[in-house]
Amino acid sequence: MFFLSLFVYKLHITCAIFYFSKKRKTPSTLQKKEPVSIVICVKNEGYYLQENLSGFLEQEYSAFELVVVNDGSEDDTETIIAQHQLKYPHLRTTKIPLDDKFHHNKKLALTIGIKAAKNEKIIFTNIQCKPSSNKWLQEFVNSWDKGVQIGYVNFENKKGFLYNFLKFDLLTQNIKNGSFASSGNAHSGNGDNLGYKKSEFFANKGFIKHSHFEAGYDHLMILQLSKLTQASVCIQPDAKINLPSEKAFQQWVHINRQYYKCRKYLPLKIRFLIDLEPLSKMFFYALIVYALFFTHLHFIIAIIYLTRIILLGSFFKISTSHLKEKKLFLYSYIYDIFVLFSKIYFLCTNFIFSKNNQWK
Repeated sequence: MFFLSLFVYKLHITCAIFYFSKKRKTPSTLQKKEPVSIVICVKNEGYYLQENLSGFLEQEYSAFELVVVNDGSEDDTETIIAQHQLKYPHLRTTKIPLDDKFHHNKKLALTIGIKAAKNEKIIFTNIQCKPSSNKWLQEFVNSWDKGVQIGYVNFENKKGFLYNFLKFDLLTQNIKNGSFASSGNAHSGNGDNLGYKKSEFFANKGFIKHSHFEAGYDHLMILQLSKLTQASVCIQPDAKINLPSEKAFQQWVHINRQYYKCRKYLPLKIRFLIDLEPLSKMFFYALIVYALFFTHLHFIIAIIYLTRIILLGSFFKISTSHLKEKKLFLYSYIYDIFVLFSKIYFLCTNFIFSKNNQWK
């Protein structure tokens, strides 16, 4: 049982890391030039519009538009958008009027943006984020070969043990999302770097199956649309979307809570596969402790544990090097244990926190 637990754990993680580390570069002579639309929903986020909007508008891509959905903002959002439109003709905007009697969540704003988009392929992101380079859009489109495209999202680079733990957790989530998508079981992604087709969105009747539910504009949408044409993954470091370092812990908590709110809607098969890794990890550590205190197989235990460290460390190093997240490798073995406890925490607290259907 000891070796079986070790094997299951290593097989699951190793396959995920190996897939996510593969380099799928498109030669410059074959770079795609199809027209695409970027949709960003904003609500009283004038500061971030001023700081980050130009980074999306100045992408090195010849055929794209950016649609900003102003969801009843009461700050200087409209003024900032108008100022940018003078310089960027490919910036378009639409607005949802403020109405105290009509309450809605983010899914309505996204639907309005999708309807306003002129192109078939639509990419979704958040104005609080920043593209890692002006090649983000080109790299994202280059690897988009299926109906849904899942991109890499993580915090920007910054020092700090806790901060880098948050980055490590999001990195492992991205790895697992890529692994599931490659095996035809796409179910999760991040709405800050996500793409799908307009026609498939409406063929799925939009968000109607879970319109009442505040979460799920990314996870549940991926699950539904990937059944139509599967999902591909963009793993190039230049195509990364950087989350802001300010309030990183609150953002990390929000990302995890949104995921666990959607978890109950996942098929049993996918939930089993998701749980296989943490359960086998818990079993592995439990057997290590048991063997140390109640057997005399200390030398064998040491060999097995060192083998685990070498194998997983090697594959994880490939992944972090490719994604230019090398700083995460050094403490990855410590972070790996913390992640296990954090997932147990979010799973338990998911039953405690009340639902909130409003987009604040």
